[in-house]
Amino acid sequence: MAKRREKPPEEGSPAWMATFSDLMNLLLCFFVLLFASSNMDEEKIRRIMASFNQASFSIIESGSVSLIEGQIVSGGVTQLPGIESILEYIGVSSEVEGNNQDLSATGSVNENGENDLSETDKETAENLESNNQTEETEISEQELKEEFEEQGLKQSEEMYDEISEMTESYKIDDRIVMDYNSQYVSLDLNGAVLFDAGKAEIRDDVKVFMQKIATIMSRYKECVIEIEGHTDNVPISTANFESNRYLSTARANEVYEYVMEQANLIDSNIKIAGYGESRPVASNETEEGRAKNRRVSIKIYNRLNSDIQ
Repeated sequence: MAKRREKPPEEGSPAWMATFSDLMNLLLCFFVLLFASSNMDEEKIRRIMASFNQASFSIIESGSVSLIEGQIVSGGVTQLPGIESILEYIGVSSEVEGNNQDLSATGSVNENGENDLSETDKETAENLESNNQTEETEISEQELKEEFEEQGLKQSEEMYDEISEMTESYKIDDRIVMDYNSQYVSLDLNGAVLFDAGKAEIRDDVKVFMQKIATIMSRYKECVIEIEGHTDNVPISTANFESNRYLSTARANEVYEYVMEQANLIDSNIKIAGYGESRPVASNETEEGRAKNRRVSIKIYNRLNSDIQ
């Protein structure tokens, strides 16, 4: 009997090898995702959050998600355990324009339908939230400070212009050194003009001048006013004053008492201080510099800073 002729083998790989290859690929992807999710450090989550916040990602070929700065996270970004809970915990919405994936469908879910987070994930999320809040607070405080200084400088500039007009109309502008900053307008009065050397009594020939100063101060009686006494660095030791500090304080107090007699000022808004030679405005090496340091400064605070004080 003739043998049956065998059929020639089919070309290509057997059908079971295609199934086996698909299975191996799936297992490989699975373990790659496990490895990637096991390293959820703070920096990785920060990069993911940054891409969500800036809405700078898109779905590309093969389902991958392209993040900012050219970094790519596999299409399994939503497969990270508990990612939905982390996003919600730190206040980032899972609904991102251009991404219709349901993040709540993945991650660890307990029997009550709530996402579970490990202690490490919770700590990471809390740290991220704390850092974000700290950065926002620092920015807010800085913006508030800049706005406050800008408003204060504007008020001081307006006061400076008003006082300058008054000193010019009283013809005393050449006897006052004026300046301003974001807190106050300062009027420096020459101590040698107001007082005799080593004394703290206002001279009779400058009392008319001081009456005009009191009139200017009365216009801003609702504001905080500081009267400061200053001297040069030449030591003094008399029966009345033990040091320059005592002399400067006595002179500031003398100016205070005189302007209170001449104008209807609010006593609680006035401060007095004597700094002696500790705050010079010029060098004490020359007679001209020492003359500038012997002064009484009247600082009129703007309304913004007066309210704070």
